[in-house]
Amino acid sequence: MHIQEIEKRAAQLKEQLGGKIFAFPVNDADPFSKYAITMDLGGGHFKTYPKPMTINDEVAACIKMLLEGLKEEGVNVDYSRDVRFISYQAQMDAPDVTMRRLKKSNVDKLLMENGVDVMPHPDAPETMLFSARGIVKFSLLEMLDKNPKGARFMDEYFKLLALRRYGKTAAAIRQEVRRMSKSEAIRWVERTYERYISDSQEIMNIVRLIGGASL
Repeated sequence: MHIQEIEKRAAQLKEQLGGKIFAFPVNDADPFSKYAITMDLGGGHFKTYPKPMTINDEVAACIKMLLEGLKEEGVNVDYSRDVRFISYQAQMDAPDVTMRRLKKSNVDKLLMENGVDVMPHPDAPETMLFSARGIVKFSLLEMLDKNPKGARFMDEYFKLLALRRYGKTAAAIRQEVRRMSKSEAIRWVERTYERYISDSQEIMNIVRLIGGASL
């Protein structure tokens, strides 16, 4: 992947997910792919490291160095807000010690955030209620588990994103998400929901459209 291709991909990620520092596999289908790293300088310009890096220590060290350098310059940066560290299923399944640790860490994290995605029913505490974002997450997990009802819901979500200038067609968004690991897809929902969904009623409209079939 040439520098121009890396920066084009980073520009697409910025448009879709926001962020400032981007790390992603140069070949998303290769379990042992090295990672490209680039930083948005503003005005459509990027600072790109010419040599792809290994997932082990190089990528993390480079991101840490970039964040520390920006903070020293007085730039307000935050890892969760400004870094987009993308791994796809091929990399997450790689027989690599670092990836196994990452995968275990991701699996151990709660996919649903209590009080944000789910909350107890006020009259029946043993029953959990989904928020609009929780519905999207639940439907995504159903889709990844090959449940056709979840897939129907997510198809409508992809269409909504395409209309909101995500930068891809609904079919291309679906293909992008299916290449992600489960935990990365969940984080993708969190970012796209915050960026593109202005009213939770839009999600409820999808639920009504498909007759509540995803829940």
